Amino acid sequence: MSRIISSVPGRIRLRDKILRDPIKLNELKKALSQIAVITSLQGNARTGSLLLYFDRNSIALSTMEANIDSTVEQIIGQAPKPQFLLSKKNFTRYNKMAMLASLGASLIALRIERRKSRIRWHQLTGYLFIANLGVHLFFYRRALRRTFR
Repeated sequence: MSRIISSVPGRIRLRDKILRDPIKLNELKKALSQIAVITSLQGNARTGSLLLYFDRNSIALSTMEANIDSTVEQIIGQAPKPQFLLSKKNFTRYNKMAMLASLGASLIALRIERRKSRIRWHQLTGYLFIANLGVHLFFYRRALRRTFR
């Protein structure tokens, strides 16, 4: 997987979380400085990016990208594994969708004709909404504490 996020003739930007480590960033800078057509390198460990300028008249952009990709793969290694299905970000996303779906189902349950079924479905979906709301508030408890101080 390529770590090149921006590529125009004469300039290429790389970005990766591993480049936030200053040691890895300097190691990659040293390896890339061995390529003759590269004129300057600017690294930023805070953002994990590396901007490099090269002579666009001496080499094609696609060839330069291939050279950079091979060098980056040697230094950094293989691309990271894809995110887990239930990372915190994905879990909160699914929780919010379930919360909205249960709220909608609870309101739709009020349209049921038979009183006993209407109450049962409204309560069931309402409890599901409250459970998802509790999970949501648990994950955002720090933000809530900051808000209400």
